[in-house]
Amino acid sequence: MPEFVIFLHPVPGSPGFDAELVDRHCSHLATLAREGRLIAAGPFPDDPDGGMVVGIFDSKDAASAFAAADPFVQAGVETAEVRPWLMARSGNGFLGRLPPEPGTHPFFLETLRLRATTRCFAPKPVAADLVRALLEAAFSAPSEFNLQPWRPIVCDTQSDLLRLQRCCFGQPQVASAGLAVICAVDPAVFHEDAPRAVDELVEHARWAPEERENQIAFVRSHYKDARAHSILNGAIFGHQLLLAGLSAGLLGFWLGGFDDEILRGEFGIPERVHIAGVVGLGWPGGPQTPLPRRPLEQVVGFGAWPGR
Repeated sequence: MPEFVIFLHPVPGSPGFDAELVDRHCSHLATLAREGRLIAAGPFPDDPDGGMVVGIFDSKDAASAFAAADPFVQAGVETAEVRPWLMARSGNGFLGRLPPEPGTHPFFLETLRLRATTRCFAPKPVAADLVRALLEAAFSAPSEFNLQPWRPIVCDTQSDLLRLQRCCFGQPQVASAGLAVICAVDPAVFHEDAPRAVDELVEHARWAPEERENQIAFVRSHYKDARAHSILNGAIFGHQLLLAGLSAGLLGFWLGGFDDEILRGEFGIPERVHIAGVVGLGWPGGPQTPLPRRPLEQVVGFGAWPGR
């Protein structure tokens, strides 16, 4: 994704920044943040003054248009300089110089605490490339023996969302979301893909080659209650998808209220497949407030059952 830095340079002799102008500037930045495209922004506290905005834009023209619309620029108190930028980070191996690895982000934990179930979405589609990126991130979720039994069904057109809404007792948030995913899991994978999964584990030195046949039998014997394991794997996939959306500025919901029989018929889902739930994602239609959570002291046990 193309990244750009917008340097904001103070205009000598300009009238300065009143509170109303600063608020409008921050609201302008918030539009970029709500779309998951703001990387960083803020003033330089030393002299000379000024600041910068680092964001993701489709092109330099798009970045320049955003800069030109900044209230600071329009008021004539700052000028904007737009430059392309390459962001070096752990996830891209510092631009390919090192092996990529998970990195930290100072605001990620804060973002998680702001997650809120959302039923009100802005009428803005989720771009196809972002849908693909979210799905790829969700497919990095853990699964038992790396079997990856997920077989999600993506609804990202209005017609498909309306079809899904009818299967979910008409709940309005389904049709208003920009994207909804049926978190389906095929338990046949637990048996059919066991050789592939064991071979991968052997290849990565998790198991010895001479254990292959015994381990295949062990994996297959693990799934006496296929439905329970399917729901577990499907829920993990769905939650990973929600977090992937959150990282891109999307909010969403997890929905378990649907007519199983109607949903299967509408989307051609085989009888053997289990449906863990439906995840909806979209651009928030306004401020969202998380519901309160109980204090850790009431629900967490450290070394023993809570309250023991």
